[in-house]
Amino acid sequence: MALLVASLLLGSAASHAAAQELPEVRLDLSPQLFTVLCAVQVGVDAPLRRGTPAGSGVAAQVEQALRQLPPEVTQPLRDYFRAKGVKGLPEELTPYISLALTVDGPPEFNFRFPQKQLPPDVYELVELQPLLKEFYERAQLAKLRQQVLSEYAQAVVRWQGETARRLLETRAYLRLIEERHPGRSYVAYLEWLVPRGLTSARNYGLDYFLVINPQREDLLDVVRHQYLHFLVDSLVSRQASELGSWAPLRSIAERAPRLPETFRSDLLLLVSESLIQAIEFRIQRLDAAVAAAEIDRAEREGYLFVRHFFHALEGFEQAEPSFRFYFPDLLREFSVAQEKERLAQVEFAPALPPVAVPVAPPAPDSSRALLEEAQRQLQAGDYAAARAGFGRVLREVDPEEPRALYGLAIVASQQQDQELAKSYFLFVLKRAREPFLLGWTHLYLGRIYDLEGSREEALAHYQAALSLESGLEQIEEAARRGLGEPFGQSEEPGRGQPN
Repeated sequence: MALLVASLLLGSAASHAAAQELPEVRLDLSPQLFTVLCAVQVGVDAPLRRGTPAGSGVAAQVEQALRQLPPEVTQPLRDYFRAKGVKGLPEELTPYISLALTVDGPPEFNFRFPQKQLPPDVYELVELQPLLKEFYERAQLAKLRQQVLSEYAQAVVRWQGETARRLLETRAYLRLIEERHPGRSYVAYLEWLVPRGLTSARNYGLDYFLVINPQREDLLDVVRHQYLHFLVDSLVSRQASELGSWAPLRSIAERAPRLPETFRSDLLLLVSESLIQAIEFRIQRLDAAVAAAEIDRAEREGYLFVRHFFHALEGFEQAEPSFRFYFPDLLREFSVAQEKERLAQVEFAPALPPVAVPVAPPAPDSSRALLEEAQRQLQAGDYAAARAGFGRVLREVDPEEPRALYGLAIVASQQQDQELAKSYFLFVLKRAREPFLLGWTHLYLGRIYDLEGSREEALAHYQAALSLESGLEQIEEAARRGLGEPFGQSEEPGRGQPN
């Protein structure tokens, strides 16, 4: 056990550099991630950091330094991301994180795999690699990273002991304490520049990775979840022939709106994820009522096998073999015919809109001048200037200022990018409090859903706008009109735009 604890702990930078071999599991830092995220930050107008108040922390310190870079340093990246159509939404970071995980460190940033073997999302970004090298040198990122490195190291020190204990508890539950995985590794990278609400986990071959903001309150749970994938994914894969009889249940999983496409299209991954959630519930020793509620929630979200594994694990807890040897028994206890009949009656939870992480509100008048200028540019039809102005509010005042998000939504709508407009409007609903702003946002969403042919969703937003009792006749009239008939192609989505 002491050996495993030692492998989980990351000491000082000096001792880490002097390490003779790669530990099986470790917390770590990555100059590649830091460089790629800095490149994205300077390359797009809208902020990718969400959930951290502006003007605080490592991310704000880095962003302030990046804003002072001369245009000749940042312009190549701005041109690149503009050509790629990157809008600045947090979920757009995913392929760039993949890129950071597949290149060597500075100053060269060479790919660690032949180009034909790169992950598909990275293959589309190969043109960024030479720009990274140039940006790293010209922006003096080594010096900038050195200025904040102590805070990165402190985050590792803060979490390493608790991480070791949490993962040891996990291995103890599965009776895998003495098991080793030669040639395999699991690395959890702590990175302040990643949005706090974004979880980025993946595996390349035998290696598993997690990229996470060290301010996440649920960091230990997220680290353990990916570690469970590290432990059980291979066990599930080895039972692929046994699991072939479960294939008829895929059609049921495909009906679950909240289930990510990855799990709908891959039965083995769905089995792994369901098993992992069941293990987490058992390790937490939940009260019976709470456990039942959690199992119901997971099942309604499309994780079809959580219920079976949760109850089957009770038998494992009473047995002696390690999980590696007991796992086939868990599968043999599953009745495909009975579960298919039962699951066919499950009412799956509806799809959720993107969730914006709330942040502390800005000072009352700190953004007024910037907002008013951006709104004037919007009314004048200068959409590029308006977008930049609203983006400045998000960067410098509040990363989720609802009026700025609303302005960006209007800009996207006017430029016929309805998907981007919808994303911003949904963010507004999470942050706005003013009835007029909520009312117009519901109206626009109703119109967008009408144009998409999603009449039920449109009606819900028109009704929400009407129920606000905003006292604004224009909103109420438009909402009634939307309830009466679908918004037609002949109407302009921007009509009635509030100032």
